[in-house]
Amino acid sequence: MAIPNPLPDPEDHGEELGGRSAAAKAHEQSVLDQLAADMTGTAAEKLAAQLVPVIPDGGQVGRTVAPHVPRVTKARDWTRIWGPAIAGTAVAGTAVTVLPLPGPLALYVLAIAAFGWWHCAGRPGAIETAQMAYYAAVDTGSWIRRHIEALAHRRARYETRRTNTNPTKKEK
Repeated sequence: MAIPNPLPDPEDHGEELGGRSAAAKAHEQSVLDQLAADMTGTAAEKLAAQLVPVIPDGGQVGRTVAPHVPRVTKARDWTRIWGPAIAGTAVAGTAVTVLPLPGPLALYVLAIAAFGWWHCAGRPGAIETAQMAYYAAVDTGSWIRRHIEALAHRRARYETRRTNTNPTKKEK
């Protein structure tokens, strides 16, 4: 038997749980009706009628911390994904520079670090690796360009302030 959507009676799930009879259900409903009659006109009824959900926001601390949560979460996720590769590279670099390793063994240690990066990147194929390298280079280039532009704007404001001969005039 298919259950209609939505159910006409939210309490009816198509099966008898607990084996309550119709008389037991009627008795329960009469008790609820009596309690509802006792509640009319009280402050509790007004409070129940508001139906305003209370969403705890953590108070002042929660409102202060909330804007920083996505950035911290992003950093945590990035560290979780790329942390093993970074740690492996640090260990391999330290081993190659500190320990007197012969050339082939040093190359093998660096290859293990490269394997860590490849593994953390999700073990992409050759085409995906080239695409990821290209996208990473483009992202890095745009990041550098953004910061150079910000530096140029800051430098221009500084030069405008420095060479401004009329101190009463405000710059825009």
